[in-house]
Parts: sequence; C-alpha cells; structure tokens
Amino acid sequence: MLIYFEVPIFVSLSFDNPTSASLMSQTSKTRFFNFKNPSIGDLEFSWEALKGLRPFQYDKASIVPEGRQNHALSKDFFGVCLAEPKSQEDCQKALEYIRELGIKSAGVDFSDTSDRVKVDWLVDGLVAEGVGVLLHLVQSLEYAEQMPKESACLQWRTFVKESLNHYTGKIEAVEIGNTINRAKWSGYSLGGFQALWNIAYSIVKDHGLTLVGPNVTDFEPQYNAGLLATLAKRDQLPDVHSNNLFAERAGEPEALDHKILGRMFRAVLSYNLRKKIWLIASIASRNCMQRNWSTCSFWTLPRLNRIWGNPEEKMADYLVRHQLITATSMQFERNYWGPLISYREGLIDDGTNDRSLSDGRDIVSFYDCLLGESSQWRARPAFEALKTLISQLGNSHYVGASCVNRQLEIHQFTKDGRSVYVAWTSNGRVARFKDCFDESNFHQIQHVVGRDGQVMAEIPDFFRGSPIYVITKTEDISLARESIQLPGQVVAARPAKEQAYYDFETDSWRGMVMANSRGDAELLMDALQPDMIKQQEDIGTLRNSRNVIWKVSDPRDPQRSLVVKKPSTMAWHKRILDRNKPSKGLRSWNGTAEIMRRGIETPKTVAYFESKDPSDLMNNWFICEFMGGGLSVRNFWSAYAQGESQLHGYTFEAFVDELIEFTITMHRRGIFFRDLSGGNVLVEIGAGNELKFSLIDTARARCTSWGVCVPDRVSDLKRLVLKLQPKQQAYFMDKYMSRLGARFSMRYRLTFKLYAVKTDLKRFKRRVIRKLR
Repeated sequence: MLIYFEVPIFVSLSFDNPTSASLMSQTSKTRFFNFKNPSIGDLEFSWEALKGLRPFQYDKASIVPEGRQNHALSKDFFGVCLAEPKSQEDCQKALEYIRELGIKSAGVDFSDTSDRVKVDWLVDGLVAEGVGVLLHLVQSLEYAEQMPKESACLQWRTFVKESLNHYTGKIEAVEIGNTINRAKWSGYSLGGFQALWNIAYSIVKDHGLTLVGPNVTDFEPQYNAGLLATLAKRDQLPDVHSNNLFAERAGEPEALDHKILGRMFRAVLSYNLRKKIWLIASIASRNCMQRNWSTCSFWTLPRLNRIWGNPEEKMADYLVRHQLITATSMQFERNYWGPLISYREGLIDDGTNDRSLSDGRDIVSFYDCLLGESSQWRARPAFEALKTLISQLGNSHYVGASCVNRQLEIHQFTKDGRSVYVAWTSNGRVARFKDCFDESNFHQIQHVVGRDGQVMAEIPDFFRGSPIYVITKTEDISLARESIQLPGQVVAARPAKEQAYYDFETDSWRGMVMANSRGDAELLMDALQPDMIKQQEDIGTLRNSRNVIWKVSDPRDPQRSLVVKKPSTMAWHKRILDRNKPSKGLRSWNGTAEIMRRGIETPKTVAYFESKDPSDLMNNWFICEFMGGGLSVRNFWSAYAQGESQLHGYTFEAFVDELIEFTITMHRRGIFFRDLSGGNVLVEIGAGNELKFSLIDTARARCTSWGVCVPDRVSDLKRLVLKLQPKQQAYFMDKYMSRLGARFSMRYRLTFKLYAVKTDLKRFKRRVIRKLR
C-alpha cells in the first residue's frame, strides 16, 4: 500500500497553454505547482498524480518476480556520467578510465553554455571505444526560468535542433528533463516544462532518436504518475522512462526510507529501494511503458562522513549494493552512477575540494565540466568496485535470489559456464559463510573475489557489508543452503585491508577473532580461548569491581599487551533482566565495533568469547588492544578543579575547546555513550602537543545512523563534567550548546544538580555498605 505525504508544493502555469498570459513575476521564486491559484493544467496534473499512485494497490513484496528467471544482465546496464573536459589531456584521461572500467553506457550533459568542440572530443572518443552515449540536453537556468516565454522557447528550439543535427549518428538516445521535481535546480514551472517537452519531443522524433525522460529525481512517485499520465493523453510519452534512483537519504541501500512516515513509523510501509523500484516501474507500466532507466544516482562523501569514519570505502560498498539491488529487481534496463570525476560524488577524486558549478545547480541536475587537472585525479575504491562488478557480472544471466532480507542478500548469476554468487550483509552485520553455503560443496568453489577484485587466499569465515563474489567451477552447482541462517547479534567494524574476522566455535563456546591471518587467529584462539585464558599470566590488574579488567601478553608479540574484560559480579535482578540480552563480552565487542565504524578512536577489538549456555551470564570475555599513556580527562578535570591554570601545556579553556570538538563529532555520528565519565575518555598528547581522545568501557553505548538528540547529549555530558566546579561546568556546557545553536537552559541545569545529588547518594550508600561489612 502507499500513503505518501510529500506532496508537490510548487507554483505553475497552465499546462494546456504554455504561452498563457498568466506568467509568474520574474522576481518570484520558480515553483512547479500552484496551490494558491491552480490552473487547469495544475488540477489535471494533481488528479492524474492521485489516480496514478493508487493507494493500497501496489504493495509488492521485495522478491524476484516469478517467470523472469535467467534474466540477462548486459554490460550496457552499468553506466556513468561525464561532462565537458577542459583540455584534450583531460578528455584522454577520462576515456582511459572508461576503458579500464569496461563501461559500455555513458551519459553526457550538454547545454547551450557548453563548448561543443570540447564535448565533441569526448563524444567522439566514447563512440570510438564502442560506448553508447546518452546525450542529456540541459537548458541554462537563465532561460529555463523564463519558459514558456516566446524568446526562451525559441532559444530552446534552436539549441535542440542544432544539437541533434550535429550529434545524430553518434548518440544512442537523448534525455530531456533535469530533476524536474526540483524547481530550484531545473528552473521549470509545470507550464515551462510542458513547453520544453513539446518542442523537444517533435524534434527528437524527427531525428529518429530514442527519447528518455522526464528525469524525476529521488522517490517522489506523484511526479512520475502525474507527468506520465498527462504526457500519455497528449501522445507524447518518452521511449524510456527515467528516474534517478537515489537511496542516499535512507542511509544504506537496503534501509527503510524514514522520509515517508518518519523514523518511528518507517516500518509501517517498509519502503526500501527494491520496493520503490517496484512502485516506479508499476506507474510506468500502467502508462504502457516497459523501459526504465536510472540516469543518475550516487552517495556524496560529506553525507557519508556525517556518520561513518571511512566514507570512501562506504561509497564503494553502497555503489555495488545499489547496482545489484537495481539489477536483481529486473525493472530497470540501465543504472548510471553519477559523475565519473568529482570531489564529492565521483569514482575519481578531481582533487579540487570545490563543488561550485557555473550556474549553481546541483551536479545531479547539470554536470557541466570535469574540474581539476587530470594529473591530480585519483581513483577511489568505488572505481575498483565498479570495475570488478562489471568484469564479474557484465553479460551474465541472473538465476535468482537465495536470500533477500534486510540483513543479508545472496544472489546467483551464471557466466562463462560458471555460477557467480554475490553476497553481502547490511551495515555492521556478519553472516557465517558455512551458515549460508553448504560445506559439502566447498570443494566446488574455484575462488572468492573481494569487492575490489582481489582474489582471496582462502574462503572467508564471514560475509560482511562489502560484497564478495563466490565463483564455482561449473554453473550446475548449487552452493546456497535451502535454509539460510540470518546474521545474529554480532556487530563487526570494517577491518584493515590486511585483516579479517575468524570464527571460533566448540561444543561449549563461541566467539570471533580479528587478526592479520588465520595463523595469527589460531595463536590468539589457542592462548585466549576460555579454556586457556585463565592460565595466562596477569601482568597488571586495571580494575576489579563489577567487571575485572586485566592485561595479558599478546601471543603474537610478547612485547605488546592486550586487555581482557570479564564480568566479576552481577546483581540478582540483572541475572533476570539480562537473560535475553547479548552477554557482557559481546556487548563490549559490539559497542567498540560500532564506535570503530564511526571513525572515533577506541582500543581496537581483538576477540570475544562466550558460553553457549544462555543461563551462563558470567563466562564471557572481551579482549582488545591495550592503549597506554595513563592520561584521561579525569586527570585534567582534577587539576583544573583544584585551581591549576594548566596541565601539560593546556589551559582549561584550550582543553575544553579540543574536548568539545571531540564530543560534538561523537554525538553527530550517532554515539550515545551512556557512560561518558572522565575516566572513560583517554587522552594522548602527540608529538606536536596535539590532543587525541579515545573511548573505553563501551558496553553501554547505543549507536544510531543519525545524530544523538540534545537531551541524550546532555545526559552524556553531565557525567563527563561531573568533577568540575559548577562555574566550569557551565562554561563547558555554554560552549557546547552554542555549537548546536541552543542554550544551556534552566531545564538542563536542573538535571545536572539532580545528577550530582544522585551520585552523592550512591557514594554514601557504598560507604554505609562497606562499614556494615
């Protein structure tokens, strides 16, 4: 079913009479739809949009459709977008990247402000490489905002005619429309777009070219429904329906879109990328259109960097997962990544750190030129990921899905007489290889290829968020189990390139180890597994209260130390309430992994082990690297609270500035630590006297894919600044809250006082208990 509340709120002109006298004032903001004074065209569009959405009728399950097995996946499916090069050297470098990728489809943006000679270099080069060119004709923003004035229409007609007279015979299709549901980027009112389409439609048809459009961006199906229906009435439907399949706002490709009903109710409609594809394709099909292309979609690095600590790696993961979800939905013929070369979105970093465009439009609306110097361009992991995807699955056949779940996807393809399985999990999850594939057929695996094309030395123990390709010796082998076990409660951070996760399991114990090799993993398992860890020499007890924490020698290098954490005591009510929770050891592992995933410093995970007996809540261990130095925020607070002007060269004000920057980043990346005491924030002073903060004791942390709300931030910070004098607490909080555009109000000040009373009572209680004992 569909209940979609994001309705168009744009101003418009008459749809039937583009040259109507009811032109908007040129000083007013361009809108697509006019709610205040709708024209006949506006009302027609709205009626067709409402009819086209058909609430409660298109709730299609996210499954492979029956009767469409063995679906061909040609190399033409994978595309990228290109723009005008500044020089022939830049053009040749871009063509080299295209050749290396193996791309056979490319979109080229061309406007009346473009240099045709330079665009010719690119188009001619693509044709010579055997690449099909989708020419995206874009009207300059100046003229777009004037449509449907006669002068603007004349300019557009001349531009389209001249462009197609010049490029017919070199291009495979023409796209008209550029993010038409974003009037601030396209410049079009409803009447303006209709005038644009009327002119372009007849010219494109006269040239015998394939017409692609209208280029709706993101998921706003009311625009697809309204526009396709009105175009169908006028017998002006495009040959190919284009919609930019963005999933960026949902976070990861498989995630449910919270923009429709909000985060709390996003599971009510459960709109993920696969379901969105179904709805958009259904709208097109109802208008007798079976061909759909996504002509631009991407993730920007700044958006990824809001939460994740490794945005370029995350972009590469998302690219492959997005392409595969679109391909296996079997509703779209093409899926073009956004710009090939760009500092924010590109597979290639242009080296500029500059997103400014000639007319201020977003790059999804008009990709005007290749910025930077080709000598500065750098291939990102996403480039290698797309290259590997095309080499492994280009010109393959899709057999079907072994598992499609929010946590795990496994798909089977055949190519060159072999089966290729592609598998990945959602962010942070892991699935055991042997729980997904039948161990009795492991000998039929020819090799396993990583996301970036590296052939793995052995079969991995786990699938993770980075897709991997499992290639069999023949195509008639079925590896996947009939009943696949979904990922459990374990969270895993992205390991370093030389590292991997290794599974540990006996009759009584289970766990996980992160190591550089299986040999190192076996050393750790032999020395630190539950049956052996008690025999390890304690080289320093760090804490002995509810949890006992001690140091042991690293079996891989006796000169290094590891830290072991194990529950020591547990209150009777916790034994009841925690029975269905992960063990303390696993919670510590998961908390540390979540913090590592967000790029916040913390001692790296090494291993965790736990009893398989769900009633055994005490026998579990968490092991991490030892972080020396001995300094924590508590040391600085104690000095400042006692009146010292500085410690280790830092005044109170300077130290607060550094710490606020750290906590702002931590909270922005979705970490609600819940135990942010001064002793749990370690401080390292670098060679240049710079401060580096890291978090320990992570079991209570709760992490989300969006920022922490202000009340939870305050809850964290009242623990952090507890040891300071009241004036110092107020100084810290005033500075922190000012960064959020908020105030340290009386409401929050009261919570600080109540928390201070609570901690005083707890200390008094402990003293009384000690005396009674």
